[in-house]
Amino acid sequence: MSENLEFFRETAERILADTVGTAEIEAAEERCAPKALLDALRENGILTMLAPEEQGGIDATLFEAMAIMRAAGYAAAPGPVLETLLGQALLGRAGITADGAPLALALMPDGIGARPELFDISWAEAVEHVLVIMPQEDGIRVSRTPRSAWSIEKGTDAAGEPRDHLHAQEMPVCETFDLPIPFQEVLRQASLLRAAQMLGATEWSFQRSVEYAMERQQFGHEIGKFQAVQQMLAELADHVLASTVILEAAGTSDSLMLAAAARARLADATDAAIAISHQVHGAIGFSREYALNHRTKRLMAWRNDYGSIPYWRRTLGRNFLSHSRETLWPAVADAGSELTDRP
Repeated sequence: MSENLEFFRETAERILADTVGTAEIEAAEERCAPKALLDALRENGILTMLAPEEQGGIDATLFEAMAIMRAAGYAAAPGPVLETLLGQALLGRAGITADGAPLALALMPDGIGARPELFDISWAEAVEHVLVIMPQEDGIRVSRTPRSAWSIEKGTDAAGEPRDHLHAQEMPVCETFDLPIPFQEVLRQASLLRAAQMLGATEWSFQRSVEYAMERQQFGHEIGKFQAVQQMLAELADHVLASTVILEAAGTSDSLMLAAAARARLADATDAAIAISHQVHGAIGFSREYALNHRTKRLMAWRNDYGSIPYWRRTLGRNFLSHSRETLWPAVADAGSELTDRP
């Protein structure tokens, strides 16, 4: 682990330990943004880390930002952390000073109509600006719109956190700028940041399940000594390890194929984490007061963000359709294979 990566991880873990607890997680279900967490991340330069140095960031790598999101997922941290990280990076690339203010993000692969509508926008009420990102022939168009100009229909995701429908009679007055970044690249980065968050929650679920299995006794023995429980935990350990390896590979590569493979593999891991961790915990795992549900509900909410699981699996599969018997294996082994599909 690089020195910078270790520093980012330790900083994030310290901030999360100080600002995220059961009260903050449950408050998120009442649409209360985690102000202490966002303020601390902002003050420590975390929310602007992906922006260029000349615009107030530190030009950190995507892999380093993924370490932040992995820690956030482990802690079940609420709030628009991912959206702000990526949004501030795009503002910085456009020459706008990245100030770390929380942002909402709307990726619109098919553009936006005459009467704009944005669906499933996380934490819209907690921000002052919504970034609308649309593909162009030579890159993307980013519009920074005032949140107050949108009408909000409140909604929630599977974790109970805000996911709102925003609409307006016409596109709100805003700052608009074009960037020579492919839309697929923005999608890839967003999907890997979310995947890192999912991995963190999966790791917590696995580790807590192992601990619980060695605490809970039945018939005079810890349930972790029963072969059936050991087999379930071993299966979940396999999922966590495989997902970690492929996600870390995807985070250090520009390959969209690896990103698609990581998201597809992580989907299996999160499904297993939800099922197995609740099986090991029994009834207590379903109780609102127990911390397991804070992770498993978020896994359900996040699994189809920034490209659904079917989309990523189709994208991965399409990459191999044109290959012959002679070229298939080299394509599987080549982490630099190119993909061009849109969600």
